[in-house]
Amino acid sequence: MNRTILAACIALMLSSATPPAGTMSRGNLSTDRPVQPVTQEESDRVIAALKKRGIEMYRTYTGVESLRTEIVREYDPDTGTLKSTSEVSMKRKDYYYKDPDIEVLSYIKDGKEMKPSKFRIMKSAPSFPVFDERGDEHYSITIEDKVKINGKACYRVRVTPRKKTMRHFSGDIFFRTDTLDTVRLEGTVAKLDFPLTSFRIELHMAPHNGVPVLQSGTVEVRVHVPIFYPDTLIVTSIATRESRLMQ
Repeated sequence: MNRTILAACIALMLSSATPPAGTMSRGNLSTDRPVQPVTQEESDRVIAALKKRGIEMYRTYTGVESLRTEIVREYDPDTGTLKSTSEVSMKRKDYYYKDPDIEVLSYIKDGKEMKPSKFRIMKSAPSFPVFDERGDEHYSITIEDKVKINGKACYRVRVTPRKKTMRHFSGDIFFRTDTLDTVRLEGTVAKLDFPLTSFRIELHMAPHNGVPVLQSGTVEVRVHVPIFYPDTLIVTSIATRESRLMQ
């Protein structure tokens, strides 16, 4: 079972190393430099610029098409025992406002080649965008501070959902202070729907023609369906091989 919920790209909306069961890599925020505060004037200016950029993007593009590889590891969440490992290659069309189109190209489970059709994908609608024309209806947005990520100064933007649904993102987005390019997204969803008991993402982004696209990241999901599917921690590492914007 694999439930991947893409909240990618402001385009919103996994480090590819897999953490021990029950924990998740928290990324590489620099701790050797002090966090810098942001004035209200600067915060207002940056948020306005991000909204303008996002609105223009959503008017121009419909989503992102990509080829990616996913490594899916399933654990017993109580003992940390690895239950299975799968490697999946897929072609995706992730739309900003409708369900994705996904084609599985290859599927290997525990070293055995499987039919691609045997890989179960549970699709879900995309998260409500943070910086489109209706973003203010869905989220409250504040700039918390500035931090260093891989040596680059970034704004930490706190996204708080106004409604508690599976389609509302809750967490932090990091933007470079010099270019406002999206660097990273960390968080969860505002409400966990059955059969999820926990959900967390860490996405690493890079600009493509000025639009943020997913490069790599981790999705950590805990699923439990009594009788039918035992309590399982699913950690998916994602690596995008190529991508293009769709108009």
